[in-house]
Parts: sequence; structure tokens; C-alpha cells
Amino acid sequence: MENLESKGVLGSFKLSENVISTIVATAATEVPGVACMASFEPNFKNISTIKNILNRDIAQKSTNVRFNEGALSVDLCVKVFFGSNLKEVAHKVQENVKEAIQNMTGLVVANVNVTIAGLFIEKDDECACGKDCGYKDADEDVAELKQEEGKE
Repeated sequence: MENLESKGVLGSFKLSENVISTIVATAATEVPGVACMASFEPNFKNISTIKNILNRDIAQKSTNVRFNEGALSVDLCVKVFFGSNLKEVAHKVQENVKEAIQNMTGLVVANVNVTIAGLFIEKDDECACGKDCGYKDADEDVAELKQEEGKE
């Protein structure tokens, strides 16, 4: 899927898959417990797959968006801070991503599939994007999660 097109009374608009991938990555990394986006394991069966992987940015490498029967299906891959409740983090990511896409685009989201590709264990672990993402260190994030669990 390269572009999503929607036609209305005044005309049409197109959304690039990059736009949806950016919304997904931003919404996912806003969730406490998520360290960063992570790349799906690449399938190196042919040279064109390798070229596509190398030419995509991290938001695209970590998301897969499909438009079927009027609704989006989203697959995404994240790395989570060690000590986080993985099930709760994944559920919050699903909710946050679905809400962000629907609010920003008006598109219906059928499902959001989250793959936890790894744990962000130490403060100096490198994110999948290979950059200092500026996310809080693991101790602060785990403390924040525990504080939220105490409130509920």
C-alpha cells in the first residue's frame, strides 16, 4: 500500500503510508514502558526486499499497514523497558495507536497487532533506531508504571 485515497463532496485527499507509519510510531512511543520502535526481522529472500528495507526510515521498518474492506490493519514492532508489564504495555499501545489514527485521519482501524521485539535493559542500551531517542531511563519509566498501577 503506497497511498490511501478518500473521496468526499469537495474532492479527494491521499495519505501516504509514511504518514500512517509516523502516526503509529509516535502514538506507540508515547505509551509508558515503550522504549522505542524496533525493526521487524527482515526477510532477505531477494535483492529488492533488501533495498526496500535499507531505504525506509525506522517508522516504516517497524510498521506494516494494510487497508482491507474499508478498514486499516496495523502491525507494529516495539522494544519495551525491562520490568514493564508486557501485556499492559501492548494493550495500551493498541489503544493509543487506534485512537491516534482514527482521530487524525478519520479512518477506521480494524486491528492493531503489537510485536514486542526486545527489552530495553540498561540505561545505555541502543534503541533500534540507532540514535539517542531522548526517552527516560528504564528506572524512571518503571517507577512511573508502578505509580500508575497503584492509582487504578
